[in-house]
Amino acid sequence: MTTKTIRTAVVLTGLLVAVSAPSWAQRRAYERDGAFRLHAGLFTPDGESEYWDDKAVDFTGDAQDLENVSIGGDYLHSLGPRLSLLFSGNYFQGDTTQSYVDFVDNFGDRIRHDTTLEIASLTAGLVLHLTEPGAAIRPYIGVAGGLYSWSVVEEGDFIDEDNLEIFSARLESDGNVLGYYGLAGLEVPIGRTVSLFGEGRWSQVEDELSGDLEGLGDIDLSGRQLAVGISWSL
Repeated sequence: MTTKTIRTAVVLTGLLVAVSAPSWAQRRAYERDGAFRLHAGLFTPDGESEYWDDKAVDFTGDAQDLENVSIGGDYLHSLGPRLSLLFSGNYFQGDTTQSYVDFVDNFGDRIRHDTTLEIASLTAGLVLHLTEPGAAIRPYIGVAGGLYSWSVVEEGDFIDEDNLEIFSARLESDGNVLGYYGLAGLEVPIGRTVSLFGEGRWSQVEDELSGDLEGLGDIDLSGRQLAVGISWSL
């Protein structure tokens, strides 16, 4: 991450601690004070922006081809029997190979380049449990938002639009932006302190391209994530 990203993350963490401090001081005898969670699943980019639309016209494939595994960790801090603060970190990297739709090289071969999308997030939000603690199945819903750090890299062969010559290049753009997501899931206890859960998250994140891709419009970083994980109650 860049120095700017680290500073922003530190500020965000400080704000989260300040928000949750009163609840720590006024802790009540709920069944659990909180839980640590680890999860992994599949993240599928939406690709609904000018950048992805233009790529779909000129190249094979689309943003959904970047679908790949996403991993993350959470801390849930209990505010009551049914309400919790959620602090979450998540990481995704997907890549795909694309080629020009209407052009080939002098040997009749595809003109290809690799596209890699990387997204890391630090977020905070609220989770509402729809049943009481101790239920055999605990459905929940929530909302969260925070900082998203991202980069997109295109590396390979491209065509110069002015003279139609083929050249090799590495084109990169990155940034930091605020975004949010909604979530819904089911938690199933398998012991006094351990639970399994399945969860879906639907994010809304968009930023303006810069660097080598400046001038190509906005890039949609939104998507849907389906994950499973394990939770340890405190």
